[in-house]
Amino acid sequence: MVEPLATIPELEARLGYTLTGAELAQAQAALADASALVRYYGAAWADPATAPDLARTITLAAAERRVRNPEGYRAELDGNYQYQLPASAPTGVALSDAEIEQLRDLAGRAGLVSVEVQRPVRVDDTWYAPVAGGGDPIPWGAPGDPGAPR
Repeated sequence: MVEPLATIPELEARLGYTLTGAELAQAQAALADASALVRYYGAAWADPATAPDLARTITLAAAERRVRNPEGYRAELDGNYQYQLPASAPTGVALSDAEIEQLRDLAGRAGLVSVEVQRPVRVDDTWYAPVAGGGDPIPWGAPGDPGAPR
């Protein structure tokens, strides 16, 4: 198993208290899970010491969400008190869309991508369009037909 991208003392500093017992075990699992997600969307970052600060920050934020709200509740109501997280807010160690985008940027996996472009092929006077994955080309029309390539 790969070492988590952040440590328990770093998580405790965010939480503001020391973890013990079952909560400590949950926090360790949360750091491992969050690190796996960060590596999945970002890069391998095998050595936490060389991982970008933002990758470590996102790992800690996801683990903190899991420790503070282990059941993943979105709303809470007690008498006149009511609290609700937005539906778009991640729960558990799930990453937000913004965090995923930041990780992809860090790993150089965002931006432009190349896509294979296929052009129609002309055989005799009829144009044919290639079929993805192979197979016989599809007739696309003859010169002068509406919608036929020029």
